[in-house]
Order: sequence, then structure tokens, then C-alpha cells
Amino acid sequence: MRRSISRRRVWAGSAESAEALRGAPFVSAALGELGDLDVALVGIGEITPSSTLVRSGNAFSDEERAALEQLGAVGDVCLRFYDAQGRPVETELDSRVVGITREQLAAARRKMGVVGGSRKHNAIRAAVTGGLVDVLVTDQETAAALMA
Repeated sequence: MRRSISRRRVWAGSAESAEALRGAPFVSAALGELGDLDVALVGIGEITPSSTLVRSGNAFSDEERAALEQLGAVGDVCLRFYDAQGRPVETELDSRVVGITREQLAAARRKMGVVGGSRKHNAIRAAVTGGLVDVLVTDQETAAALMA
């Protein structure tokens, strides 16, 4: 059994930068390994970034967020956005992600989401509804809200 732990995703500044990164041999090899996962351990994000994320500079722009909201996006798993039913919301932002694809994530034998907090209830519910995660590790408040 092969074991590896990695955080393999990057939000590139442009589609061209992302493509260049994906073309690098070591990146290409690492991304190729994502197609045969026993367990994908993922976080679940929501569209409105936390103040910590904004301060770090890792949030997308107000214009990008508005476009995602207009398309119905409520959250993301591995920077892959989805709507309230867990269906993909595809935008030009997808071309800037260097990381697991929707297809690779779907092929993982187990998709474990580790997330909590009242801010993320809608995003969590949608991820579970859409099958983006099939195991959820969360806090008691979130579990109660999801079961209500």
C-alpha cells in the first residue's frame, strides 16, 4: 500500500501560469498520482472568505466572488466550486487551479471532509448532498444543524 500526504493545489494568477506549472515534470507527476486515491482528505470552503483568508491575500477578488455568487456557487472543495445541490459551477477560475480535478476527486474511494463552523453550514450541506464528500468530520453544532 502506497501512502502519501500532500497538499497539492495552487491558485495561479492566470490560466497561462497554471498551465506552465502543470507542465513542469515534478508537478505533472504529482498531479498524476491524484487519479488513484484511497482517501481524499479535504476541506470545504464557502464563497465569502474569512477575515484571516482576506488578510493573508489568499482570497479571490470581489469581482470573482460576485461572479461565482451570480452563478449560484455556495462553496468549494479543493478550489472546485459547486452550487447548493453540490453540482459543479464552472468558471474561468477553474483554469487557474493546479490541483486535483473534479474527475480525480470523484474517483477517490473515500472522500473525507474535515470542516465545521456556522459560517460553512450551507457549503457543507451542499457538498454532502452532491456527494463531494462521503465522510464528514465536524463539530457538534454543525452536525446538529445538518441533521435538522
